[in-house]
Amino acid sequence: MKTLNDKSHLGVEGHVVIRDADSQEVLLNKYNAINFENFALAVANSMANQTTNSNNHFIAKLAFGYGGTTIDANGNVTYKDPKVSGSTGGLYSPSPATIGANATTTPLQVSVTEFTVNNAKNQPYTDLECKVVLDYNQPDASGPALDNASDFDDADSFVFDEIALITDNGDFLTHLIFHPIQKSNNRKLEVLYTLRIRAGV
Repeated sequence: MKTLNDKSHLGVEGHVVIRDADSQEVLLNKYNAINFENFALAVANSMANQTTNSNNHFIAKLAFGYGGTTIDANGNVTYKDPKVSGSTGGLYSPSPATIGANATTTPLQVSVTEFTVNNAKNQPYTDLECKVVLDYNQPDASGPALDNASDFDDADSFVFDEIALITDNGDFLTHLIFHPIQKSNNRKLEVLYTLRIRAGV
C-alpha cells in the first residue's frame, strides 16, 4: 500500500512602498524581513480560528519607529539589523503617538483597515496588500508643519526609519529598516505593505 506524504513548503516575503499621496512620489520601495516564528503561529491560529486572551492573530496594525538607523556627523547612515528573531520581535525605538504638551508614552500604531487579496490564478502564491494612510496633521496636529527636520533622532520631529506589521494579539510579524522619512503635517503618506504567501514552492 502506497503512503501519500505530500509536503508543502509555505513561505512568505514582504515588500513595502511608501509614497506621497498627492504627488505619487515614491519615498521607499524595499523588501522587508519576516519573523517566521510569529508568522507560522499566526497562520496556524488563524486557520484554526483560535484566539489568545480573546485577541485574534490576523494583521491589525502598522507600528512606526525611529531607532532603526544611526547617522554620524558626516551624514553617513548605518542600518541596524531587523529584529525578527524569537517570538518577542518589536522596534528599536517606537515612535510616540503624540508629542509636545500632549506627549504620552503610547506608541504610534495605526490600524490597518484596507486589505486587498490578489490570487494569482494557476500560480502557487497569493498577495495580501495592507494599506495604511497617514493623513494631513497625523499622527499629531502639533507635529512639524514642514518636512525640514535637522535631528532625525528626535521623536518630536516624527521622523521614522522602521515599521512593522502587528497582529491583533500584539505579535510582530515583520520588521523593515530604511533611510529616515519625515511625516510632516503638510504631507499625506500612503504605505502599501504587500505580503506574498507561497505554498508548495
